[in-house]
Amino acid sequence: MAASPNNISLENRLEGYVGNLSAAQTTALKQLWIKLFALFKQEGQPYVVPTKPAQPETKATGGFFGFGAKVEPVQKDVFLGATTDEKWLTLPEEKAIELIPGSMLHKTFWNLVATDNPDASLCRFLRARKWDCEAAYKMLINTLRWRLVMRVDEIASLGESGLRDLLNKSLDGMGDSFIKQVHSGKATLGGPDKAGRVVCFINVQLHHKEEQSLEVVKLLTLYIMETSRLACGYPMNNAGLVFNLENFTLSNMDFEFVKFLLGCLEAYYPETLGSCYIHKAPWVFSTVWAMITPLLDPEVASKIVFTKDLEELTKYIDVSNLPVIITGNPNRKTKDESTKADPPAPGTLNPPQTPAVVAFLGALEKYEIVTKAWAETQTVENDTEDAIRRLENGRAYRVARIKAEKDLRGPTIYHAKGLVKVTDEGRLILDFGVDSSGQIDVTECV
Repeated sequence: MAASPNNISLENRLEGYVGNLSAAQTTALKQLWIKLFALFKQEGQPYVVPTKPAQPETKATGGFFGFGAKVEPVQKDVFLGATTDEKWLTLPEEKAIELIPGSMLHKTFWNLVATDNPDASLCRFLRARKWDCEAAYKMLINTLRWRLVMRVDEIASLGESGLRDLLNKSLDGMGDSFIKQVHSGKATLGGPDKAGRVVCFINVQLHHKEEQSLEVVKLLTLYIMETSRLACGYPMNNAGLVFNLENFTLSNMDFEFVKFLLGCLEAYYPETLGSCYIHKAPWVFSTVWAMITPLLDPEVASKIVFTKDLEELTKYIDVSNLPVIITGNPNRKTKDESTKADPPAPGTLNPPQTPAVVAFLGALEKYEIVTKAWAETQTVENDTEDAIRRLENGRAYRVARIKAEKDLRGPTIYHAKGLVKVTDEGRLILDFGVDSSGQIDVTECV
């Protein structure tokens, strides 16, 4: 049986999270909303999307002062950034953001929120910047322009099959390479850990840098992160990450991927990482670790735990929730491993105006109207009625968004296997177990 939804309560809520904000924190949240609503009104500058896909550049290598040199392709993204003005990401955020139409920023902001409680989404940025509203705003607008350039909304809307088709149009075979990476086992979702978090397992021994382009690796990373966000709401506010380094050699090391992942966690997915377990790191990894350490944000570094064997890892994640590649026991498979499913259907960039989508757009408009009025009110210390009212507003938005989920988000293999389900009644169910006893209804969890 799926767990029944809980009534809204302010009990056991962490300090600095929705439902337990100080007056100063609530004021900062209101100020951030006000700044966002003003941003969404700006005109920006018109921009024409390129009609021809980007082509790989070439460079000369070797030879003597250029004579006899070989011409080799330079690895250049052909999908990421192909539909936006490069100035949107290369200019400082204050300069770049003025160029982008407010309507585009509005759309990508609400795609960032997706099924989350909107207040909770903003609080992630505020906590990451110690409740400095101006710093949080800069971090948020930097994230919005990045999402537009990286086409994150399209990745989520298309799902893996739709993204495969569009990638193959961008560059022959690129989509097939992406699907191969999705199903390679090098990055999978599962769990939960003992804190109740969804867990991303990165099995480094299965990765070889030369087997796919860096752009495909970036796309896989964004696909996994956007999928995992479905399970990153109250009370599971963040996700776990396991780097399985068993059988690691230097041939498995991909420094560019590590830099990209760390950059995402630090700058664009704040407060999303709960814990990072580095499992079975061999002695050769010490050299690599010396290169990675300077890149680590202190907040990310504080969440890293090294585990030397299975016994240590199971202090944090039950053995039944670990994949076979870690446990070595083929008779104990996770739901992901034990479930067979057909490839999911492609999503679409133009969602149909179904009754659920129309209802969601109405709920979104209502949420904005209520929030604009609320942001202008004076904050009162320990106003529990206001805190519950905001949670109720967030719940109404979330329930409407989830009911429209099938029309707005492309299905993934995790949907096909039942780890994530949106029922015909519009309920969001997480299911990490091999039977129905592991089902959790998170529809109204705000």
